[in-house]
Formats: sequence, structure tokens, C-alpha cells
Amino acid sequence: MLGYCAFAASRLSVSLAAIHLQAPTYVVGLLLSLYALLPMLLSVSLGRWIDRIGTRRPMLIGLVGLMVAYVVPAVWTELPALFFNSAASGLSFMMFHICVQKLTGEIGDEGDRVRNFGLLSVGYSASGFIGPVSAGWLIDHVSGDRPHRAAFILSLALIMITFAVLRWRLRFREQVKPASAERQVKGRVLDLLKTPQLRRLYIAVVMIASAWELQMFLVPVQGSKIGLSAGQIGMVLGAFSAATFTVRTLIPLLSKRFSEWQLIGLAKCVSAVVYLAFPLVSSHYGLIALSFALGFGLGVGHPSVMAVLHKVTPPGRLGEAVGLRMAMVTATQTALPTAFGALGTALSTVLTGSLVFAPMFWGVAVMVGFGGVSALRNRGD
Repeated sequence: MLGYCAFAASRLSVSLAAIHLQAPTYVVGLLLSLYALLPMLLSVSLGRWIDRIGTRRPMLIGLVGLMVAYVVPAVWTELPALFFNSAASGLSFMMFHICVQKLTGEIGDEGDRVRNFGLLSVGYSASGFIGPVSAGWLIDHVSGDRPHRAAFILSLALIMITFAVLRWRLRFREQVKPASAERQVKGRVLDLLKTPQLRRLYIAVVMIASAWELQMFLVPVQGSKIGLSAGQIGMVLGAFSAATFTVRTLIPLLSKRFSEWQLIGLAKCVSAVVYLAFPLVSSHYGLIALSFALGFGLGVGHPSVMAVLHKVTPPGRLGEAVGLRMAMVTATQTALPTAFGALGTALSTVLTGSLVFAPMFWGVAVMVGFGGVSALRNRGD
């Protein structure tokens, strides 16, 4: 929770700092894309490495990388520092994140996985609310010509606390030992896609990640365009996280009534409906309501995806499978912000107001809507 709170705060801080420096929309898109570029290239290899050596050391290395990433813009809040932060924090958090997901999947029995990932996602949702809201409040209320420094210092402090807790207070044993035979399983990464369920799952991963990333990119840009303050933009993003928190507390109940694939389909269908309405709303409270509805839908997606992933992944390749999922998510996060930024710059010459981004919202709505119907029809065979 502490680690993700710092990461969520920094993503908003980077976007708003770049806008404050009068960077064009495509530069904001590039900054957000850099968060995912190195994870896209390295996550599968790191997943295999984590399968071999365990999770504790990579988690600590990732936290050290995050400290370095946040120190630089806290001291020097200029565009080069923001680019460094995006690249370094994206890679470092990915290493930490893969370990956390792998550990969560190894705790308890198969029947506990949806509940366990739901609990983990509740923590992420709480952090996703606290991080952006805290960062936005600091940016609004700290005086000076570089108020964004305070937000980066907040992220740095949270990571330092996380490192101290993990290094000196937490002791855990992994159920799968580094020397076990399962860790010696080898194969091409594309072999994972030979499993029909994994293929369908990874397609669902890309769609859900696209819906998630569109919201993370366009809310700060659109909010600034219609005159919202940093605190108000943080509240819109916070409403999304509050909704994911709310729905994920219900995951244990939902998992008893619906299959994992039904929950994945629900996440996509709700996203499609919200994105059809999003460009038609320009008020602060209207955006908060839509952001909450979107979070309520997408919030059930991640625990269900991870439960299916652990169920159908071949033995001994869990870290690799999680890494491949991360590679697909980060590929989406790399490509989409840049594409959205370039398209938004182009559309601004022919459209005005919130309708500037309507083609992007509606395009993603159609894509995830079709994917949602397909997922609801999937019986899991």
C-alpha cells in the first residue's frame, strides 16, 4: 500500500509538473509512456530471474530504485528530471510489483486466490486514492514557483518507510524454494500462449489496461483544459480509486456468485458505457461520478485476471507468466499515452472543449465493449 501510494502520487505529480512547465500534450504522453517502456522490455526476463532467486532481494532493489527516481525531481523539477523519474520509477516499481503479485498467488489454496488478490487490490485502491489526492493537495497549497517538489518529497518519504518496513520488520518465506525442481522449468515465452485460456486472458489484460490507461492519461489533461485545479483533478482520480476500493471489498461475495470470466466481462462492459458518456461531461462533479462508475467496473478486473492466471499457468513458470502479463500491460501503457497525446494534439485543431478527446473515448468504448461480451460468453474451457 505504501509503495503504490508513492507511485500513484508521482504519476499525477509528473503530469501536472509537465503541464505547469507548459509542455505540450504529446510531451505529457511521452512522460507517461516512459513509465512503461523499460518494464515492457524487461518484465519477462525479470520474472524468470525472480523465479530463480525468490522475491525478497528484488523487492528491496526495486525500492532503492524508486528512492533514486524520486530524489531527482524533488531536487530539480525540470523536464529532464521528469523524464528520468518516469523511466526509473517505472522499472523499479515493476520489479517490486511482480514480486508482490507472485507472493500473493503463493499464499493459501487455489480457492483463496480471488479473495487474496481482492484484498491486495483493496490495498492498491486505497493507495490509489490517497496518493493522487495527497499530491494534488500539496501542489495546490505549497507556495513557490515549484510546488510539485513537495509531492515528489511525499513519494520519496513513503518509499523510505516501505524500505525500512520490508528490510527490518517483515520476514516471510516463499512456498516455492529457489532450488526446487519447478524453478528449473524452461521454455520459450511464447509457449505460454499455446494455452487457449492464457491467450484469451492476455487479450483481456490488454483491453482492461487500455481502459485503465485512458483514464489515467486524459483526466489530468482534460481537467486542466476545463479549468480544474490540481486538487480537483486529484479528487477525480481519487474517486476512481475509491470505487475500486469499494467494489474490491465485495470480491469475496462476488466470487461466490460469478465466475472469474464473468467478472472480467463485467469490468469491460461497464468501462464501455462510461467511456461513451465521458466526453459529454465537463463539470467537476460529473467527472467524479463517471470516474467512480469506471472504477467500480474496472475494480473487479484485476483480481479475476490474476486468479485465472495462477490457475492456468504451467508449474514453475508463474513469475514468467506474471512478467508476460506485465509486459503486455506496460506495452499498452507505453504506446497509448504517446498515441493519445499525438492524436489529442491533432484533434485540438479541429475540435474544441471536451469533444477534443471524444474519438479516443469512443474508440476504446467500442473495443472493450466487444471484449466484454466475448468474456461473458467464455465458460472457462
